[in-house]
Amino acid sequence: MPVNGMNTGVDYSIMYYDGSSGALIDLGDVQDVNITALKHDIKSQPYNNVPRYGYVPDGFNIEFTITRTGAVLEDVMAAFNANFNAGAVQKPGFLNQSTINPDGSISRYQYTNLVVFLTDHGNISREKTVTQKLTARASDKIKIA
Repeated sequence: MPVNGMNTGVDYSIMYYDGSSGALIDLGDVQDVNITALKHDIKSQPYNNVPRYGYVPDGFNIEFTITRTGAVLEDVMAAFNANFNAGAVQKPGFLNQSTINPDGSISRYQYTNLVVFLTDHGNISREKTVTQKLTARASDKIKIA
């Protein structure tokens, strides 16, 4: 198992590095991660011939469901808003993914040019677990080990 990161299951962990602050960000108690590859469909249809199809890779959409364990994500969003409103350059970060495969080997990937946004700060009520939603977009996924 990787030393640093958030465990989201017995065989999966993630780490988020924020490019603007240069820090590893604790995402809290990650309950669920949904990663969707994005694409653009393309079609070429020569005259009097069958069409040919393909696609253009268009990055990744990553959605997290997180049980709130502290104010880290709200603080990150407040800093993002302050920096944006001050005209500061918003530097993308990256997300590292480590997976232990059934044969015991470890696969590691990195989602590059990653930006995040806390879309749901939670339904806050007394004596109830607060669930938050974090959305991320990444340009590419590369194999790092």
